[in-house]
Amino acid sequence: MDVTKANSEAWNKEVDDNNWWTQIVDEEKIINAKNGKPEIWVTPSSNVPLSWVLPLKGKKVLNACGGGGQQTPILSAFGSSVTVVDISSKQLEQDRIALNRYNLKAEIVEGSVLSLPFEDESFDHIVNPCSLNFIEDLDKVYSEFHRVLRKGGSLIFGISNPILYIFDDKKIEKKLKVKYTLPFSDTSSLSSKELEKRLRKQDTVEFSHTLSSIISNLLSKGFVIDGFFSDSSGFEPLDSFVSDSYLAFKATKI
Repeated sequence: MDVTKANSEAWNKEVDDNNWWTQIVDEEKIINAKNGKPEIWVTPSSNVPLSWVLPLKGKKVLNACGGGGQQTPILSAFGSSVTVVDISSKQLEQDRIALNRYNLKAEIVEGSVLSLPFEDESFDHIVNPCSLNFIEDLDKVYSEFHRVLRKGGSLIFGISNPILYIFDDKKIEKKLKVKYTLPFSDTSSLSSKELEKRLRKQDTVEFSHTLSSIISNLLSKGFVIDGFFSDSSGFEPLDSFVSDSYLAFKATKI
């Protein structure tokens, strides 16, 4: 199956459904960014430390999988030269709306992080809001990030804690029921009937990955991890069980 196409259609639907990750930022966040206090998030509930973001001012920044009218206009208002790439045309349209609304500029590119349409060492920094769980081949993504990033540049990204994928997502709003073994994959952990149903509903196709694939693959590509924090999901039943539902990393290309 074509996972990229399925997730492109799914995130177009998420825009129609007003998913939180598709909601355009308010003017207050734009003003804060212009005043030197950009609020950037790559996980659901917490901003990344300001010390991670300040070096991005005046630099070429790739906002990878970052459509939705959030990080792109904030970074532009802060003074970064921003390029956003996303597989969802409607997520990119949210960026266009936000940029026009706040009289800001950024380059908008429809494409996949599995094959970035940019030359080697094109960017000083990369911001990747939580999206890697929609991609099966982390090794390929890390290779592409490393290729387009200049030496000494930072990669700031968020990812779901793999433990979240043990639960039955059909019942998670009522109770936490362990159902799946890890690593989880919609393409192999579900029955063919369940997968077909997800695709008909235009649900996202997801992969849990492992801590080893998240961290070891990153290090093997030539990154060093020099920043980390965990974050809650903002969903009480889950947060009462797993306090670090999401993981945020700052890595530097050496």
